[in-house]
Amino acid sequence: MNAICFVKAKPQVIQTDKPTPKEDEILVKVHYSALDTALEPVIQKTFVGGMVHKRTDPLFCGWHFSGVVEEVGSKVSDFQCGIEVFGHLPYSSSTTQGSLSEYVTVKSDALAVKLKSVDMDMAAASTTEPLTALQALRDIGKLPKQGGHVLINGAGGQVGSCAVQIAKVLGSKVTAICSTKDTDKMTELGATTVIDRKKTPDILGQLEPGEFDVIFDTPGKLSARKISKFLKPKGVYVNPSPDDMLDFLL
Repeated sequence: MNAICFVKAKPQVIQTDKPTPKEDEILVKVHYSALDTALEPVIQKTFVGGMVHKRTDPLFCGWHFSGVVEEVGSKVSDFQCGIEVFGHLPYSSSTTQGSLSEYVTVKSDALAVKLKSVDMDMAAASTTEPLTALQALRDIGKLPKQGGHVLINGAGGQVGSCAVQIAKVLGSKVTAICSTKDTDKMTELGATTVIDRKKTPDILGQLEPGEFDVIFDTPGKLSARKISKFLKPKGVYVNPSPDDMLDFLL
């Protein structure tokens, strides 16, 4: 099969062996692959890059993809050949595959059936960011199914804009903090309150103590010590990318 590998951080198309699925794996013929910011540290072989992909030679990269199931292992029962799917390879130091290939093999929990109303290219780009937002709000934040209130910092970004929409679907009010250029978009996506961080010198002064079930700080820029008072008694502060780990310890 054809695959893109990286040599000295530059892409090359090479011929390599088509993967064979194990008994608990699925072989997917890739139609689209989406890039993300994790690619740069991997191809530059930094320490962080080594945490999300194994340093192999040749180096195959890419995590997100959409395509069609071509073959299933003997122990796979939840997917059948011919189904259109989307998914992602794991961010792991043991990952050796790359979605910038004609084929990938994955386990069932790394796949989902693609809706007919969603194009293949959009599906490929809809894995990490929506999943990060869903896990933050539903799984980690334990957001109530109805009547919750969420504060989303960085709401105009990829993860943040997904979080606004997911929170609305889950029946919550949303207070969104974003840049001026994204304020209209936040209103369109369903945010109840929009705070323009560029035009608001005292952002925390716009909030009420004990107001939120979940505070989702997507860029990791809020101080955990200062923001925690705005949580309800059993509220949860979720920070996927803390800017200063010492903030949690002081």
